[in-house]
Amino acid sequence: MKRALALAAVTVLSVTALSAASLPAQAQEAKLGHLAPTGDPRHEVLTTFAEAVETGTGGAVAIDVFPDSTLGKERELFEQVQAGITEFALVGSVVANFYPAWSIIDMPFLWRDREHLVAFVNSDFAKDWSADMAAQFSVDMLAFLERNPRILTSTKKPVRSVADLEGTKVRVPNINVYTDTWRAFGVEPVPMPASDFYLALRLGTIEGMENPVEVMYHWKIHEVSEYLMLTEHMRSGFYLIASKRFMDGLSDEHRGVVREAAAAAQAMMAEKNAEGAANLYGKLEEAGMTIVRDIDIGSFRERAAPVHELYMDQFGRDAYDAAVKLAN
Repeated sequence: MKRALALAAVTVLSVTALSAASLPAQAQEAKLGHLAPTGDPRHEVLTTFAEAVETGTGGAVAIDVFPDSTLGKERELFEQVQAGITEFALVGSVVANFYPAWSIIDMPFLWRDREHLVAFVNSDFAKDWSADMAAQFSVDMLAFLERNPRILTSTKKPVRSVADLEGTKVRVPNINVYTDTWRAFGVEPVPMPASDFYLALRLGTIEGMENPVEVMYHWKIHEVSEYLMLTEHMRSGFYLIASKRFMDGLSDEHRGVVREAAAAAQAMMAEKNAEGAANLYGKLEEAGMTIVRDIDIGSFRERAAPVHELYMDQFGRDAYDAAVKLAN
């Protein structure tokens, strides 16, 4: 009997050992935070990114995506990634509050079109800034996810020139470039997290808000604001960032998988922007918004010019001249 039990025990231990040997090593778990609701294209792109990383690493790296500011606002997300508390995040222009050179991306009326902006993002200046930011802040820049041009919505009246904005309270991100730009437009800028602007428009705390068309639609701004002005005053984007500590802890192979998935996310976002913009304006009109196209853009450009000079020390005249030259 004892001999039979001993043999059974050996058999169980052998099977257990074989099973353990066939299982993959425990996955490295990571969090990815962003601000958008689940219906926003950003969430789909980031979910696809996470799935690509898990598939490409054979399950060795598993990323959980947290939408809708679940892990915090933009500044908090950047600081969490910097500290290694959160491994990945998608953040916007708040990056320039930490690394001021990136403020060039948000210069009003600097970029001719998306191709012009993307050309600069792929330039040596941008690559050097990314490397320097990683060294200084332990934040790895993985990809730049472009957005559709930023436009203006108003609850009170249509805006056809910069003079129509005088004294209006407009929500802007809590980022210096935005507050300075809208102050130059004659506006009273109201810095506010993205999660708050819908309610602020509804309550009348603010009278306007600026964002790309996909935000206007997916965040249901047509329910709380009537007029939509195609100012296209900025062409901003999102930065997919990672904790350098986390990236350094991956194998070369897995690090390559993450970077490939990030590049695919950048391409996917560009495709979604192109597809979406054409349809979303029509849907917003159907929802009752009045779209104002006859705008004196020159009056906005004139007010915006001094903002470029105000930030010249942050990104440098050489970078600015290179950006202007790329338009040609």
